[in-house]
Formats: sequence, C-alpha cells, structure tokens
Amino acid sequence: MKTPGKVRIDRLRQLMNADGLEALLVTKRENVRYLTGFTGSAGAVLIASGRPLLITDFRYKLQAHRETSGTAILIQKTDFTAALREAAGREGVDVLWFDESSLTMEGLKKLRKQGLTLKGHRDLVSELRQRKDRQELASIRKAISRAEESFRELKRYIRPGAREHGLALMLEVLMREKGARKAAFDTIVASGRNGAMPHAAVTDRRIKKGDLVTIDFGAEADGYFCDITRTICIGQPTTRQREIHALVLKAQAAAIQSVRPGASCKSVDAEARDTIKKAGRGNNFGHGTGHGIGLMVHEGPSISPLSRDQVEQDMIFTVEPGVYIPGWGGVRIEDMVLVTEKSAKVLTTLPRELEGLKSL
Repeated sequence: MKTPGKVRIDRLRQLMNADGLEALLVTKRENVRYLTGFTGSAGAVLIASGRPLLITDFRYKLQAHRETSGTAILIQKTDFTAALREAAGREGVDVLWFDESSLTMEGLKKLRKQGLTLKGHRDLVSELRQRKDRQELASIRKAISRAEESFRELKRYIRPGAREHGLALMLEVLMREKGARKAAFDTIVASGRNGAMPHAAVTDRRIKKGDLVTIDFGAEADGYFCDITRTICIGQPTTRQREIHALVLKAQAAAIQSVRPGASCKSVDAEARDTIKKAGRGNNFGHGTGHGIGLMVHEGPSISPLSRDQVEQDMIFTVEPGVYIPGWGGVRIEDMVLVTEKSAKVLTTLPRELEGLKSL
C-alpha cells in the first residue's frame, strides 16, 4: 500500500508531466512538509526522475531521517545553493522549475550563479493541498475537537468583569492542555463595540452585561489547523442583537447550501453576500466569506468576490460571513465544511444559534 507521501508525490508528478516539467524545486516550508513529512525550518525538495531529494543542513540530519520515508536526504556541506547544484548534477537536470511565488530575486541570483537554469511556474503543490486526503481530514477533525472542547470549558468563565485578553489566554491554554502544540493564530475575543472590527486585537476591556462577544479561535493537531468563530451574548439578547445574528446565520446557511463540486467559489461567496445585502447590511460585510485551511490557517481555495477558484470534492474551507456595525458591535459565525460528492458536510459541531449566557 502506498504511503500518503508517495501518493502525493505521484499526483505531483502527474501535474508536472502535464505541464512538461522534468524537475521541480519545492521550497515553501508547508509544501516540503506535505510531500515528505519533514517539519524542520530549513529544507527544500527536488523532484526529478529519481527519489524525491530533501536538502537540509546538519542541524536537521537526525530529524530528517526520522520524519521522512522514501526520500533521499542530502545534508549541505557549505550552503544550499552549492548543495542544489550537486543534486541537480546527480539527477542530470538541465532546467529546474520552481514556484515563482516562493523564491526571492536574491535567491534566484545565487542559484543562477551556480550555473543552474531556473524557470518560474505556478505553485503545483499548493494546488494539490487544496484537496485533503484521509490522513489530513483525520488531523483536522482532531484539531476541531480540541478547539471545541476547550471552548465549551471556557464558556463558564465568560461573564461580566472578565477581560478580553484573559479569556483569550485561557482558551489558548485549554487548547494546549488538550494536546495542541499551539493556537492556530492569535485568538480574538472582541466584546461590545470592539466586535465591529473583524480582526480585533484583544484588549484589557472588561466584558459587560448585554455585550455581544465574538470569539475567533483555532487549535492545531499534527501540524494541521482549524478556525472557528462564535458570537454569544452576555445575558438576554436584545431584539436587534437577535436580528443581526439571525441575518448572519441565514447568510452562512445559504452559502453552505450552495457548496457542491463544480460550483465557483465566487458564487458561494455571493450567496452569503447577497443575503446580507438584501437585508440592507451590505456595507457592513467587507471581507471574504471563507478560505481553505490545512497546514496553513489561510490557504486555497479563496471564497471571495474576486476568487477564480472552483469548488472540488475533498476541499475543506471555512464559511464565515459577518455583520460589523461601528459604534455598536458585530456578529460573525464561522464553521468549517468538507466538500463531499454532492454537497458540503459541516465538520464543526458547536451550536450556531445565539446563546445568551447567564450574567453572574
């Protein structure tokens, strides 16, 4: 049976053959990990006719052998450029293609000084990463479980007088206690008027009775991440709070309902955006409806008005519309969906209805 890494390399070679690429240099850290399992901070992979070749330095010699399988390893003697020239010579590579978004001009100059002929290409590995395999799905489900279990425990501490930064720190500690190596990103706890900022930084503001509180959080598992947002109310929600929350929930449901293989990601965004616009709140929703997630918190596909991506089976992405009203606050609801053969399966399980926490 082929290992996930071998399957991924085979799929990459199919794309390379279709585009006429005989040799490909992979340098993005997340792409290197996806193909080989190597988690070190310094490494690149050469994909040519033979076995995939991981180039790294002495610091990661033992780690590279422990984390990879079916991959040749070259420990650079002086610097990366000289090691790559050596590797290219071994493989008989004349033209080396690379992801044109991953190398700096300075890096290219150094490689070309080694006599290598390099040509830029689109990021084939990131394209592969948009469709998740079983191993990736299992890791993402684990990350979701860690995050949701932690959020349920946090809720008992969300009360008047609690500070935003204290709750954010507590949630991150809880996720670490559940096994996450780190939070997926800086946790957002935005209460009251701070909720009008989609990416609000946590402050020392004390939560008050009657506040809406938006909490955006995510955990890690096996290098994969999740991203979830819930907006709750401290005490009994007002009519306006219920109306805005219901509108965002309706917009999210419309977007999720439209997800199917072959649909444009732009059309999924439009379902949420048009729902909010028809309610007269179009000016209060200014970000994309979602994004892919996996080894990176934000990766392809993009669910936005400008997206050129298409929905494909086995993609996992967020659906997170919101309404943000300056001087009042905001509501965002974010869940992660898996694209199935005909529709979307919601992976997150926390209740989405507006919850009014008792104010103690």
